[in-house]
Amino acid sequence: MNFSGMSLRAKLTALIMSVTLLGLALAFMLLTVADMRAMRAALEREVSLSARLAAEYCVAPLAFGYVEETAEALSKLAVLEGIGYAAVYDRDGKLFACHACDGAEVPAEETSGPGEDGPFARLVSAREPMVYNGEVYGTLRLAVSTGELYRSMLARLALLAVIGAALAVLTFFLAVRAQRVVSGPLLRLAALARGVGRSGDYSVRTGIKRADEIGTLAAGMDAMLENLETRGRERDAAEDALREAHAGLERAVAERTAELKAANEELEAFTYSASHDLRAPLRRIDGFAAILEEDHSAALPDEARNAVARVRAGCRQMAEVIDSLLKLSRLMRQSITRAPLDLGAMAEEAAANLREAEPERRVAFAAAPGLSAFGDRTLVGEVLENLISNAWKFTRRAENPAVEFGSAEKDGETAFFVRDNGAGFDMEYAGNLFRPFQRLHAAADFPGTGIGLVTCRRIIERHGGRIWAEGGPGRGAVFYFTLPDGKRGAHGGKKEGSSKGNGEA
Repeated sequence: MNFSGMSLRAKLTALIMSVTLLGLALAFMLLTVADMRAMRAALEREVSLSARLAAEYCVAPLAFGYVEETAEALSKLAVLEGIGYAAVYDRDGKLFACHACDGAEVPAEETSGPGEDGPFARLVSAREPMVYNGEVYGTLRLAVSTGELYRSMLARLALLAVIGAALAVLTFFLAVRAQRVVSGPLLRLAALARGVGRSGDYSVRTGIKRADEIGTLAAGMDAMLENLETRGRERDAAEDALREAHAGLERAVAERTAELKAANEELEAFTYSASHDLRAPLRRIDGFAAILEEDHSAALPDEARNAVARVRAGCRQMAEVIDSLLKLSRLMRQSITRAPLDLGAMAEEAAANLREAEPERRVAFAAAPGLSAFGDRTLVGEVLENLISNAWKFTRRAENPAVEFGSAEKDGETAFFVRDNGAGFDMEYAGNLFRPFQRLHAAADFPGTGIGLVTCRRIIERHGGRIWAEGGPGRGAVFYFTLPDGKRGAHGGKKEGSSKGNGEA
């Protein structure tokens, strides 16, 4: 029986019935044992008294050796109910005379023990010495069957069983009536709790007013429901206010997003238009400066020729800036097409282009094999090209220039890096590296537009990654970047500083 799955009413009824029936059974068992012991003791006393009287009656025939008279005297004991046998034994313990009923077996020799013994023995016996004029002539043993005793006990047990059954039925009806006093209110409380749980209506109340523990429980539940009802009203009001605020925020965000989108579009259009519009006057300036330099150089003093050369150099630099801005604008407008990338091969390709552009330079380049990622090939290729060309440029004054591409574990994710042993930079100014037109070195020492690292940052952020740099003056620099969904190739990226060199230029 699954007692835990029963209802409270059934549990209370079962508990009351179990305790009551167990008490009745224990009481009946103790009463039966006591009665059985008392009835057996009474039977033993009766048998002992009968044996004493029979011994006094039969001692004279035994003393004179009259066997038949002794047996006849013993037969008088047949009036005793349930007698098994009566036997007389001489001084030597030999059977002298006996009387047996219902085929009872009479011992041929008399023993000194009581004969039949134990609470469940089939016979109850008594042994009495036979004395005449102070002389013992023999022994009388009388045995009575306990069958009548057990029949009386069975009748008693039957009566007790009937009484027990009647009491059990009466107890059941009393238990059903009594448990309603306890289970009725509790069941009402349980039904109310289920209803509140289903409907969420906290305005209901128990309606139970009692001075006992159940009344205390009901009062506590009413107080809880009242508190929940109050909090529900407050929550509804807060949700309404939150919905209104959320709707207003969504409108504000939508308006701001539209404004930002329009501003970005206008900025991109302005950048593209301004870059194109700047090319025409720039070309004219450079053209007239070229005429002065080529056609009138001899007529110009040295200071004027130097000024013309600087004008032309500024035009070239300005053209590079315009090209970089146009390239950045184009890359930012370009949609991202993600695909598996072999970063090691792409790095090798960028290094090969640099070797071809500057064949006179001998730069050791190492790329870890098997590095792979997931991203746009054109945009990620632009990142690698910018980072490797920067490293190539800033190792120009190094005694043994070296550039390395690999991967390392950073903050639990794979970060790809480009390392060089070039000029490096002061970490105090690292925040300026990825700002437009911000440079940490003089243009005369290391020429550039200041747009390349900005382009790298924008591309990496569009891929959902991040980029940062570490370095020190004269100790080279390391540029790290991550690409979400990046994966290592079949050989796996090596740890930082473990790339294998595979070329020199």
